[in-house]
Amino acid sequence: MAAKKKFYAVKKGKRTGIFLTWEECREAVEGFPGAEHKGFATEEEARSYLGENGSAGQEVSSGQRAADSSKEKGALLPPAGEELPPEGTLLAYVDGSYSEGLQKYAFGCVFILPDGRIYTEAGNGDNPQSLALRNVAGEMLGAMYAVKTALANGFSAVEIRYDYEGIEKWVTGAWRSKTELTQKYAQAMREWGSRIRLTFLKVAAHRGERFNELADSEAKRGLKEGDGIPKVQRIEEMIQYGTGATE
Repeated sequence: MAAKKKFYAVKKGKRTGIFLTWEECREAVEGFPGAEHKGFATEEEARSYLGENGSAGQEVSSGQRAADSSKEKGALLPPAGEELPPEGTLLAYVDGSYSEGLQKYAFGCVFILPDGRIYTEAGNGDNPQSLALRNVAGEMLGAMYAVKTALANGFSAVEIRYDYEGIEKWVTGAWRSKTELTQKYAQAMREWGSRIRLTFLKVAAHRGERFNELADSEAKRGLKEGDGIPKVQRIEEMIQYGTGATE
């Protein structure tokens, strides 16, 4: 029997709103004095607890207004309490995968737009030199694909969220790039970073982070279904998550 879905409402905490996993809720309230939170069986009950649906006046952020607008368009939005990227910024979750049997590495990207729309992309490669880095080769590929996508779509900034430290530290120089591949990766990202504002944020792997898990599943899809590295294209030409195409 499938587990019942639960909604966690945080009224007072480091982040407030509705969360879909206990891990997200715990991170929002842990260490916050006087935190107030509660679990509910339905989203309506959770929103009522927060005083939404007009029962209490709350300041609505520009990100939430964008979320509400996007909801009217039928887009799948980030969970309540998670800020959308600001205008001009592409938020990208990236992950990698590897198969010894297939002798391929793959990447998965989840792109979140300022209006709340979510798109995904995946691909794979089999360069013999890159195979030695296993799934890390895929994660580097995903990060590079995300930046190239941001540039091609006219964004002024891109935030890369990743779960392998080298994705950021090879670029910043915190880690020494010891192989030709990591050197090329760092050089390319630094060059693009002179043309677009590039930021990074590490997320915990396999800890229930919704979009990191989605990037991971996309990387696995890319491993099995991908046909090389896809051409960088307009985001609207990618698969929009929530339309049923990837579910």
